[in-house]
This record gives sequence, structure tokens and C-alpha cells, in this order.
Amino acid sequence: MSRSELLDLYERYLACCNEHRVDDLGEFVDGSVSGSGPVDGLAAYVEGVRAVVTGFPDYRWEPQQVLVDGDTVAVRLVGQGTHTGVFEGITPTGRTVRTQELVFYRVADGKIIGCWGDLYPVVRDALVGEGLAQT
Repeated sequence: MSRSELLDLYERYLACCNEHRVDDLGEFVDGSVSGSGPVDGLAAYVEGVRAVVTGFPDYRWEPQQVLVDGDTVAVRLVGQGTHTGVFEGITPTGRTVRTQELVFYRVADGKIIGCWGDLYPVVRDALVGEGLAQT
């Protein structure tokens, strides 16, 4: 894929995430995706995103910097949401968290086949007071 095609794919993928259309992620993510979670595959990927938007129903990711190198898209994101649902076993706190995340996506045949990021520990740390700023 060309650089512009990769950027277009990423923008459409991010819109899907920000619209919380988790059941549509298979349009962008390969069934055998691997990455930073303990379990690989599309079902685990979808459940990971679902966990975020269940715990933070207003969560949004905003890209701050996007770099493309070959078949890899690297993105620095700022995310923000209010913790009104259970996330990672933590009961709702009502806190709004603002996080910074770094994610690398590897793409093949028009779909994300690898995703390596640090969202879960960053959000979890923010909720328990060990990480980034909270309001």
C-alpha cells in the first residue's frame, strides 16, 4: 500500500474506534492480528477496544503525530474519557483521564495484522493514581 493509502486506512480505522463501532473493526483488522494483548486474533482485539469504550463511554483518541515507514504506521495519540463503567476490574471512579499512547500498526493486504501499544497500562495507572494527569 502507498503512504496515502495507509494514512487513509488509519483515519477510517480511528473514526471507527472513536465512533465506538467495535463490531465493525474487522473491516480494518485482520482475523489473525497479533500485538500487545495476551491473546491474539480479531475477537480479542475487538474485546480490548470494547473494554475501553465500556469503561469510558465518551473515550476518544486524537492523533498528535502519525509516521509511516514501509508497512508500518506509528501514532502518538492523546486519549480522553470519563470512567463511568468497569475497566480492568476497577469500578467506576467518575474521573476523567487524559492519556498519551504510542501505537505501532503493521499492515498487509489492506488490514492491520499487528498492533503494539501501551494503552491498558497507561489508563490503568491513571485510574489508580500512578500515571498521567487526571482531572
